[in-house]
Amino acid sequence: MKRNALFVPALIVGAYLVFSVGPVIWLILSSIKTRQDLFVWPPSVIFHPIWTGYEAVFGIGAARDTAIAVGLYDSLVNSILVSGLGTLFAVALGTLAGYATSRFRFPGHGDFMFFVLSTRMIPPVAVLVFYHVMYSRLGLSDTKVGLILVTTFINVGLATWIMKGFFDGVPAEVENIALVNGYSRLYAFRRLVLPMVRGGIAATAGFCFIFAWNEFSFSSILATTTAKTRGRTRGRRSPPLGAVGGVIGPGACLCHCPAINSQRRTAPVRSG
Repeated sequence: MKRNALFVPALIVGAYLVFSVGPVIWLILSSIKTRQDLFVWPPSVIFHPIWTGYEAVFGIGAARDTAIAVGLYDSLVNSILVSGLGTLFAVALGTLAGYATSRFRFPGHGDFMFFVLSTRMIPPVAVLVFYHVMYSRLGLSDTKVGLILVTTFINVGLATWIMKGFFDGVPAEVENIALVNGYSRLYAFRRLVLPMVRGGIAATAGFCFIFAWNEFSFSSILATTTAKTRGRTRGRRSPPLGAVGGVIGPGACLCHCPAINSQRRTAPVRSG
């Protein structure tokens, strides 16, 4: 009787896993297939894997010093650098701003929170010309520093709102006890409050990193050669039919790894 009761839930979970994980498995298998194996019907599960696509992405082996290898590799490195540092700065600023808006009521508090939220509402195309002109005059066009600043700006509003919610869940009495015992507010914030919201910081970092990793509009305009990210490289290249098993498949697998890893590290973390 128990087996019959578990059959339907197990069937639903299995169908969901096939629907959600199936495309990822197909992409991984396609990245190591030859062109002939890629178009075989029915699809072959047992085949001789090849690694020429990954060699092209990393610029090693027979694909050393090729244009497509160097472009993909440099773009991946730039994306990791820009997304990582942009997330770090956005979470740091968002944590401080979230704590300030949660604990203090200052003039224009509501307007400030609306302004912070509005930075997520503005479509990128509305400010692209402004950023392009400003970066051209400041010498930040096609630089990693410029992209890191943009990534920080577009994520700091999200980080502020998320962290404010976590700080609201921490009783103010925790800090009051420290203040009564002669400790400073900075000490209470650093030693008492921050450890209680470390799960929120991890979750915020995960969300910000995913948004930064998938950002395309700003990087496609503000970065052209040396600071181009994977989004610009992916959008600039128009691969021929069957190229999934060449460079696009391995490149897509590598591009998904950082975002998937950030989700995996964020999910089990809890605050408190």
